[in-house]
Amino acid sequence: MKAVFLDRDGTINHEESNYLLDLKKLKIFDESFEAIQLLNQHGFKTIVVTNQSCVGRGLLEERDLQKINSALKKKLAERKARVDSIYYCPHHPNDQCVCRKPKLGMFEQAVKEHKISLKKSFVIGDREFDIHAGKAAGCKTILVLTGAGQQTLGSLKHSPDQPDFVASHILDAAHWIIRQTASQ
Repeated sequence: MKAVFLDRDGTINHEESNYLLDLKKLKIFDESFEAIQLLNQHGFKTIVVTNQSCVGRGLLEERDLQKINSALKKKLAERKARVDSIYYCPHHPNDQCVCRKPKLGMFEQAVKEHKISLKKSFVIGDREFDIHAGKAAGCKTILVLTGAGQQTLGSLKHSPDQPDFVASHILDAAHWIIRQTASQ
Protein backbone atom coordinates (compact mmCIF):
# COMPACT_ATOMS: atom_id res chain seq x y z
CA MET A 1 0.00 0.00 0.00
CA LYS A 2 1.27 3.46 -0.89
CA ALA A 3 0.66 6.52 1.26
CA VAL A 4 1.12 10.24 1.44
CA PHE A 5 2.15 11.42 4.89
CA LEU A 6 0.90 14.96 5.44
CA ASP A 7 2.00 17.46 8.02
CA ARG A 8 -1.00 19.29 9.50
CA ASP A 9 -0.34 22.93 10.45
CA GLY A 10 1.05 25.00 7.59
CA THR A 11 0.44 22.19 5.08
CA ILE A 12 -3.26 21.24 5.27
CA ASN A 13 -4.47 24.16 7.35
CA HIS A 14 -3.31 27.66 8.19
CA GLU A 15 -0.84 27.80 11.02
CA GLU A 16 -1.92 29.94 13.95
CA SER A 17 1.26 31.65 15.26
CA ASN A 18 2.99 28.67 16.88
CA TYR A 19 0.08 26.38 17.78
CA LEU A 20 -3.51 25.82 16.80
CA LEU A 21 -5.09 25.92 20.25
CA ASP A 22 -8.66 26.91 19.41
CA LEU A 23 -10.96 24.78 17.26
CA LYS A 24 -12.67 27.97 16.02
CA LYS A 25 -9.39 29.02 14.38
CA LEU A 26 -9.08 25.88 12.26
CA LYS A 27 -8.93 27.18 8.67
CA ILE A 28 -8.20 24.61 5.98
CA PHE A 29 -6.38 25.77 2.85
CA ASP A 30 -8.75 25.69 -0.14
CA GLU A 31 -6.20 23.57 -2.05
CA SER A 32 -6.24 20.86 0.63
CA PHE A 33 -9.69 19.57 -0.28
CA GLU A 34 -8.87 18.93 -3.94
CA ALA A 35 -5.36 17.69 -3.14
CA ILE A 36 -6.57 15.04 -0.71
CA GLN A 37 -9.42 14.03 -3.04
CA LEU A 38 -6.88 13.57 -5.84
CA LEU A 39 -4.65 11.41 -3.64
CA ASN A 40 -7.69 9.36 -2.55
CA GLN A 41 -8.72 8.83 -6.18
CA HIS A 42 -5.23 7.58 -7.07
CA GLY A 43 -5.21 4.94 -4.35
CA PHE A 44 -3.01 6.63 -1.74
CA LYS A 45 -3.64 6.28 1.97
CA THR A 46 -3.59 9.80 3.38
CA ILE A 47 -1.96 9.87 6.78
CA VAL A 48 -1.46 13.00 8.88
CA VAL A 49 1.70 12.99 11.03
CA THR A 50 1.99 16.04 13.24
CA ASN A 51 4.18 17.22 16.10
CA GLN A 52 1.94 18.81 18.73
CA SER A 53 4.24 19.84 21.57
CA CYS A 54 1.55 22.29 22.69
CA VAL A 55 0.23 19.35 24.74
CA GLY A 56 3.60 18.63 26.35
CA ARG A 57 4.05 22.34 27.04
CA GLY A 58 0.72 22.44 28.87
CA LEU A 59 -0.91 24.82 26.38
CA LEU A 60 -3.58 22.39 25.20
CA GLU A 61 -5.22 19.30 26.70
CA GLU A 62 -4.84 16.14 24.65
CA ARG A 63 -8.64 15.76 24.43
CA ASP A 64 -8.84 19.24 22.86
CA LEU A 65 -6.16 18.28 20.34
CA GLN A 66 -8.22 15.20 19.48
CA LYS A 67 -11.28 17.43 18.96
CA ILE A 68 -9.30 19.63 16.55
CA ASN A 69 -8.07 16.56 14.66
CA SER A 70 -11.61 15.12 14.50
CA ALA A 71 -12.95 18.43 13.19
CA LEU A 72 -10.22 18.51 10.54
CA LYS A 73 -11.16 15.02 9.34
CA LYS A 74 -14.87 15.90 9.37
CA LYS A 75 -14.45 19.17 7.45
CA LEU A 76 -12.34 17.43 4.83
CA ALA A 77 -14.82 14.53 4.55
CA GLU A 78 -17.70 16.98 4.04
CA ARG A 79 -15.96 17.94 0.80
CA LYS A 80 -15.15 14.30 -0.10
CA ALA A 81 -11.50 14.42 0.98
CA ARG A 82 -10.70 11.40 3.19
CA VAL A 83 -7.89 11.30 5.74
CA ASP A 84 -7.27 7.67 6.72
CA SER A 85 -5.51 8.37 10.04
CA ILE A 86 -4.04 11.15 12.12
CA TYR A 87 -0.99 10.42 14.26
CA TYR A 88 0.38 13.05 16.58
CA CYS A 89 3.29 13.46 18.95
CA PRO A 90 2.09 15.28 22.08
CA HIS A 91 5.52 15.37 23.73
CA HIS A 92 7.75 18.30 24.61
CA PRO A 93 10.88 18.40 22.41
CA ASN A 94 13.05 17.71 25.48
CA ASP A 95 11.20 14.44 26.22
CA GLN A 96 13.35 12.47 23.74
CA CYS A 97 10.36 10.41 22.61
CA VAL A 98 10.49 8.15 19.55
CA CYS A 99 7.49 9.72 17.83
CA ARG A 100 8.49 13.37 17.39
CA LYS A 101 9.49 14.14 13.81
CA PRO A 102 12.16 13.78 12.50
CA LYS A 103 12.08 10.48 14.41
CA LEU A 104 9.98 7.80 12.81
CA GLY A 105 7.62 6.52 15.52
CA MET A 106 4.46 7.88 13.88
CA PHE A 107 5.53 6.51 10.50
CA GLU A 108 6.28 3.08 11.98
CA GLN A 109 2.87 3.00 13.65
CA ALA A 110 1.16 3.89 10.35
CA VAL A 111 3.17 1.24 8.46
CA LYS A 112 2.07 -1.41 10.94
CA GLU A 113 -1.59 -0.37 11.04
CA HIS A 114 -2.04 0.31 7.31
CA LYS A 115 0.55 -2.07 5.78
CA ILE A 116 2.27 0.80 3.97
CA SER A 117 5.35 0.52 1.79
CA LEU A 118 7.53 3.52 2.68
CA LYS A 119 9.54 3.33 -0.54
CA LYS A 120 6.30 3.83 -2.52
CA SER A 121 5.21 6.70 -0.27
CA PHE A 122 5.62 10.47 -0.05
CA VAL A 123 5.89 13.08 2.71
CA ILE A 124 4.48 16.61 2.31
CA GLY A 125 5.37 19.26 4.86
CA ASP A 126 6.45 22.83 5.46
CA ARG A 127 9.26 22.28 7.97
CA GLU A 128 12.77 20.90 7.96
CA PHE A 129 11.86 18.00 10.27
CA ASP A 130 9.20 16.88 7.76
CA ILE A 131 11.85 16.57 5.06
CA HIS A 132 14.36 14.89 7.40
CA ALA A 133 11.74 12.40 8.59
CA GLY A 134 10.67 11.61 5.03
CA LYS A 135 14.24 11.02 3.93
CA ALA A 136 14.97 8.85 6.98
CA ALA A 137 11.85 6.80 6.23
CA GLY A 138 12.90 6.28 2.60
CA CYS A 139 10.02 8.30 1.14
CA LYS A 140 10.06 10.98 -1.54
CA THR A 141 9.66 14.40 0.05
CA ILE A 142 7.88 17.58 -0.93
CA LEU A 143 8.34 20.93 0.76
CA VAL A 144 5.30 23.20 0.48
CA LEU A 145 5.87 26.94 0.58
CA THR A 146 2.79 27.55 2.72
CA GLY A 147 3.13 27.84 6.50
CA ALA A 148 6.83 27.98 7.38
CA GLY A 149 7.85 26.66 3.94
CA GLN A 150 9.52 29.84 2.69
CA GLN A 151 11.74 30.01 5.80
CA THR A 152 12.43 26.28 5.62
CA LEU A 153 13.55 26.56 2.00
CA GLY A 154 16.27 28.96 3.10
CA SER A 155 17.41 26.81 6.01
CA LEU A 156 17.56 23.66 3.86
CA LYS A 157 20.11 25.21 1.49
CA HIS A 158 22.95 23.78 3.57
CA SER A 159 21.27 20.51 4.52
CA PRO A 160 22.21 17.17 2.98
CA ASP A 161 18.47 16.32 2.99
CA GLN A 162 16.96 18.20 0.08
CA PRO A 163 13.29 17.84 -0.80
CA ASP A 164 12.58 15.93 -3.99
CA PHE A 165 10.21 18.70 -5.02
CA VAL A 166 9.29 22.20 -3.83
CA ALA A 167 5.58 22.96 -4.27
CA SER A 168 3.75 26.24 -3.90
CA HIS A 169 0.97 24.44 -1.93
CA ILE A 170 -0.49 21.01 -1.17
CA LEU A 171 -2.40 20.75 -4.47
CA ASP A 172 0.77 21.47 -6.43
CA ALA A 173 2.44 18.70 -4.38
CA ALA A 174 -0.41 16.25 -5.09
CA HIS A 175 -0.17 16.89 -8.84
CA TRP A 176 3.59 16.24 -8.71
CA ILE A 177 3.01 12.95 -6.85
CA ILE A 178 0.47 11.81 -9.44
CA ARG A 179 2.90 12.64 -12.26
CA GLN A 180 5.66 10.68 -10.48
CA THR A 181 3.52 7.59 -10.06
CA ALA A 182 1.79 7.69 -13.47
CA SER A 183 4.85 6.21 -15.15
CA GLN A 184 5.24 3.36 -12.64
